[in-house]
Amino acid sequence: MVNLFFGHYFYSVDHKGRVAIPNCFRKALPQESNGRLVLNKGHDRTISIHPLSVWKKVVGGALSKLSINKKESRTLLWGIPANANEATLDAQGRISIPKELLDFAGISKEVVIFGGGILFVMANPETFNKFQKEFEENYEKYAADLLDGSEMFAETE
Repeated sequence: MVNLFFGHYFYSVDHKGRVAIPNCFRKALPQESNGRLVLNKGHDRTISIHPLSVWKKVVGGALSKLSINKKESRTLLWGIPANANEATLDAQGRISIPKELLDFAGISKEVVIFGGGILFVMANPETFNKFQKEFEENYEKYAADLLDGSEMFAETE
């Protein structure tokens, strides 16, 4: 069974760079991750957060298929792990976010944590609001272009 993360939640970042993870996300973490997460630079100046067990399967599997002989592959092979950070949930359900990642995402005091299926994402509220606006303005077009013929919305018997 795949645990999925969905919804969006607003939180504060404390003076030590700690952020509480939504309870529903903590409950959805695979047991084999033992509360351990991998944080990395995400798309569009966000922070991507994978449960450790998912990171090992998805990212490790995908990276292992790349060739070190191609510059584009090397950039990913070296860049993704080099920018990854492991975090462990503390007793209050918080993780510490490295300053480098907070700076990359433009996060200072407020953060939005939102689901991305098998991972979740942190963004500053302005970045999240831009994403939401784009989603609302382009949903019909993107859905028609990308999901045409998809079984995603097919009825199940």
